[in-house]
Amino acid sequence: MTDSTIVDLRRELRKAREALADTETHLARHAEMNAALHCSDRVMYSPLHAKVTAAMHGIDHALERTTPDPSAPTLDHQSSDGPWAALVADLDRCEHGRHRGDSCGDCGSESHGNPHLTPGQVIGYGLHGDRIVMPDRESKHEISAWRRTSSEARRRA
Repeated sequence: MTDSTIVDLRRELRKAREALADTETHLARHAEMNAALHCSDRVMYSPLHAKVTAAMHGIDHALERTTPDPSAPTLDHQSSDGPWAALVADLDRCEHGRHRGDSCGDCGSESHGNPHLTPGQVIGYGLHGDRIVMPDRESKHEISAWRRTSSEARRRA
């Protein structure tokens, strides 16, 4: 499994954990409301509440086991560049929010990615004329994959 795949999976796990946390809170409030409604001194939580809590612990465990190496440069929400790096790393998403190659029900079976930016397309230029290009999916978390020198660009052409 590549580092970029792990970064994508961690992002999806964080989103799932957030949804489960909200679900857990909702279920707890519902159980507490029922106890108050029936003037019970004991709250009876549903089996679904226990399953949601267990799923959250599983996600936490998976996130701990896949913590990236802090010395490795990455482009994600956890990097020192924060939201700017996340913005760049998300440039290959389709209009439904899925990365190129991920399953997307709205695109059909597989996301076609951003129709405006294809891998290898020049999206800008650096201070010394280096081309900034859209890298392929496997390389998008490598900072060096985003830049090509003028001589490198001529060789690829």
